[in-house]
Amino acid sequence: MAHIHPTAIIDPRAVLAADVSVGPWCLIEGPVTLGPGCRLFERVSLRGPLVAGARNVFYPHVSLGLEPQDRKYDLSRPGPGIKLGDDNLLREGVTIHRATGEHPTTVGDRNFLMVNCHVAHDSRVSDDCTLVNNVALAGHVELADRVTLGGNAAVHQFCRIGRLAMMSGGAVVTQDVPPFCVVYKSRRVDSLNLVGLRRAGLRAHIDTLRRAFLIFFKGRHTTGVALEIIEREEGGDPLVQEFVAFIRSSKRGVTGSAPVREAAGE
Repeated sequence: MAHIHPTAIIDPRAVLAADVSVGPWCLIEGPVTLGPGCRLFERVSLRGPLVAGARNVFYPHVSLGLEPQDRKYDLSRPGPGIKLGDDNLLREGVTIHRATGEHPTTVGDRNFLMVNCHVAHDSRVSDDCTLVNNVALAGHVELADRVTLGGNAAVHQFCRIGRLAMMSGGAVVTQDVPPFCVVYKSRRVDSLNLVGLRRAGLRAHIDTLRRAFLIFFKGRHTTGVALEIIEREEGGDPLVQEFVAFIRSSKRGVTGSAPVREAAGE
C-alpha cells in the first residue's frame, strides 16, 4: 500500500502504485497516475490529467499540471495534461504546465530538472536532458535527447534544440539550435559539443561533423547551397545526415554563428 502522510490531500480519482511515497502537505488533484517507486517530498502539487511513470522523484514545491500562462486558454478545459516517463528528477520549485493542444506536455526518461526550472505548455523534453537552475522553456519548445541547458538559459516558443546540443548559462535563443552544437552567447552558435560527443562514444564522427559545421556556419553560403555541399562531401556520416535533416526541417530558422573574423580571434 502507498505510504501517504496524513496531511496530504489525495483525490479519489488518483491512481497510485503500491509503493508510492507522498510526503507532508502534498496535493494530488484530479486524474493523476503515479507509477511504481515515485516519491513526493513535502508540499508537492500535482494536478491531472497527469501520468507519471516509474521512479520519478518530486522535491519540495514542485508544481505540475496548472493552467498554461496563455491569455487565450479556456481555464475550464482540462486538456491532455502532462505525461512523464521514468526516472526523472525534479528538484525544488520545478513547474510544468499542462498542454493547450491535442498532445500532453511531455518529459521523457532520466531527465534532471534542477531548482526552479520551468517547462511551459505543449513543450516536449526527450530523454537524458539536464536543465540547470532557472532554465525557462517557453510554449511548444522541443528538446531532443541529451540536451544540456546551463543556469538561467531561456528558449523562445516553438524553438527546437537538437540532440547533444548545449547552451551556456544565461544564453537565450529565439531560433533552432542544430544537434551537436554549443551556444555560448545569446543567439549565436559557437562550436561543436566536442566533450558531449566524446562522452557519448561518438568520437569517430567528430572530424566529419567539424567539416560540416565549418561549411554551414563559416562558409558564407546560403543555407541551401551549404547543405548541398555538406551532403556531397560529408553525407555518408549518419550524424551529418542528422545535422542536415534537422536544419532542413526548421520552421523558425537556425541560430546563426559569429562572423569568421570574430570566431578566429576567440
